[in-house]
Amino acid sequence: MNAKSPKRKHLKIHTILRRTTAFLFLVLLVLGALDWISWFRGGTTGTRIFGIVPFTDPLASLEVLLAGGVTKPLIWIGAGLLVLLALLLGPVFCGWICPLGFVLDLNETLSRKVRHRIHLKGRKGLPLLEPPDGLRFPLLLFVLSFSLFAGFPLFQTFSPINFLGWGIVFGVWGGLLVLLILCILEWVLPRFWCRSLCPLGGFYSLLGKAAPFRICISKSRAGKTLCGLCTTHCPMGIQVMENFTTKGFGSIADSRCTRCGACIDVCPKTVLTLGFCGKGKPLTQELGPALPCRESSFKKNESCLSGGAHGT
Repeated sequence: MNAKSPKRKHLKIHTILRRTTAFLFLVLLVLGALDWISWFRGGTTGTRIFGIVPFTDPLASLEVLLAGGVTKPLIWIGAGLLVLLALLLGPVFCGWICPLGFVLDLNETLSRKVRHRIHLKGRKGLPLLEPPDGLRFPLLLFVLSFSLFAGFPLFQTFSPINFLGWGIVFGVWGGLLVLLILCILEWVLPRFWCRSLCPLGGFYSLLGKAAPFRICISKSRAGKTLCGLCTTHCPMGIQVMENFTTKGFGSIADSRCTRCGACIDVCPKTVLTLGFCGKGKPLTQELGPALPCRESSFKKNESCLSGGAHGT
């Protein structure tokens, strides 16, 4: 009798692509800050390509304006370009470009692999808690209010996203220490920064709430396999299957969705795709019962509480 051939691992193309784009952006930030390349200058707050095309963090620009700082027209042009992109594509910066998101992505993948090995050895590891949702918007309001009344751009000064760039380029060890503490904390509270704290992520989520570029759902395939993998692998904790695919929506209409494609990479029936589509109207009757996060999924190196990690 022939031995059964081992199952091939599904190629997680979105994981590979988004990690590549985020890594390349981080490399560009480092090289641009060191003046090693002439056509790219700037940092995480603002950059300029070929000395002409500006891209400016819209939240940073708004903070400076509220703090009473002088902003040049070119800054608002750069901020406006990113606002238009967010209105069209949603918070893709968080899922595909953010250098800190790239580091936390790798950090959570490492965490999940370590937890899996500990579980296989029958040992009890660190507790796994679910990060609270909904804190990003109050924090966004706070940093904007602080800029207005204190005259100081709080988030841009103490942003872990900026700490990463400054730490690599200028050796700001205090900032790197903050990042290390954040990475350690996320072993207990996966994606705590992205889901609960990041004001910039909250800002882009508001801008991209109605963006037409999103995770599209095939109504002809949805509900055929109720595996729940899309939910357990969503880094933002979105109940993809329970709240969208089994209810007949045409797309994932959740402002937290960063279009990272983690749910697409694990979907066994190609129910989910990335593209331009509408929200769609839910069916009067669900396509299938909403399944709870299965306990057995943890044995497959998946985290029910956290919603999983990018591309594990």
